[in-house]
Amino acid sequence: MTYIRHSNLKYPARPAVSAKFLHIVAFNIPYPADYGGVIDIFYKLIALKQAGVQVILHCFEYGRQNPKELDDLCFKVHYYPRKSGVRYFFSSEPYIIRTRSSNSMPMNLLGDSFPVLFEGLHSTGVLLQCAEAKKKILVRAHNIEHRYHRELSKSEFNLFRKIFLRTESAKLRRYEKILHQADCILGISKHETEYFNHTYGNAFFIPPFHRFDEVISSPGKGEYILFHGNLSVSENSEKFLELAAKSLSKTKYAVVVAGKNPSERFRRKCARHARVRLISNPSEREMDELIRNAQVNLLHTSQATGTKLKLLHALYSGRHCLVNSKMVTGTGLDVLCAVADTTEEIIRQLDRLMVLTFDEGQIRNRKKALRELSNRTGAEKIVRLID
Repeated sequence: MTYIRHSNLKYPARPAVSAKFLHIVAFNIPYPADYGGVIDIFYKLIALKQAGVQVILHCFEYGRQNPKELDDLCFKVHYYPRKSGVRYFFSSEPYIIRTRSSNSMPMNLLGDSFPVLFEGLHSTGVLLQCAEAKKKILVRAHNIEHRYHRELSKSEFNLFRKIFLRTESAKLRRYEKILHQADCILGISKHETEYFNHTYGNAFFIPPFHRFDEVISSPGKGEYILFHGNLSVSENSEKFLELAAKSLSKTKYAVVVAGKNPSERFRRKCARHARVRLISNPSEREMDELIRNAQVNLLHTSQATGTKLKLLHALYSGRHCLVNSKMVTGTGLDVLCAVADTTEEIIRQLDRLMVLTFDEGQIRNRKKALRELSNRTGAEKIVRLID
């Protein structure tokens, strides 16, 4: 089996291991696994199950159903409604934490001695109670949240949203000190792990979990450049529009931009570029095919946070990857990509890569370099930390 499709889940068997129990508190229901944070959680659940860990999952729900797939993966699943409303903006706690609280969660978490893994700062509303109960506490750091929110504010056009993100960033900076109470912090990229280890100690690098078991890239050549991402996120949509105006419009190549929920403004701006084709809300299968068949996967970001799962997707199943330096900072994956930051460098690299056949030697290099990012290795690290 190459990778796990959401629509037809199969969990590869591993040798039986004596069961360990672990609570995981998730900021959202991690199925379907269709964006970065929940992808990491969902495939972590699969890897931990294969490693013999019985997970008691706690999910905050908003806008998603309670899927049977999680019942198959976990020993037990608890659901809690996420709160919403303007009144929570005025709390001294960050909105992403204040709205994820439940009176019943402490009872479900504190009735045993099992360790607890909090997924992101978002889910740490009961961390202090767990610390008082002498539970072993792990926190998965999906980002350095105050930096992430500050950078998001810079590409936001909506004034209210911009103010909210800046205020949230300040609150998160203060709130982050709660990590002093954690026994282990699980960093998702090397440079962020260094930050957490320097600031709080006991940080360990565990790369993001993902759906690929092996590299399935196709040798040969494609005919287009692909940019993909969640287009409802202004960081992604604005980055593409910048690339289209400064670089892509000065080349002769066909360009496909694909992703979730593009705005009407984004659609109009894309339509101004004759060689750009927009594909809105592609299915998982369609996105897989777009990535595999592209000649170049163009991946640029405005901030160096985490390890971008869309980069892993492109490296495991696509051909050439052209990235900016922020996309690969702290990942060690720059050796597998062409890196370009300026308009002139991007155009020069596109001219080179669009005529360069992707070959078996490059596939072998990827297989070797990506071994460290296997889900099995990540799960084994977590098992050692909770043992």
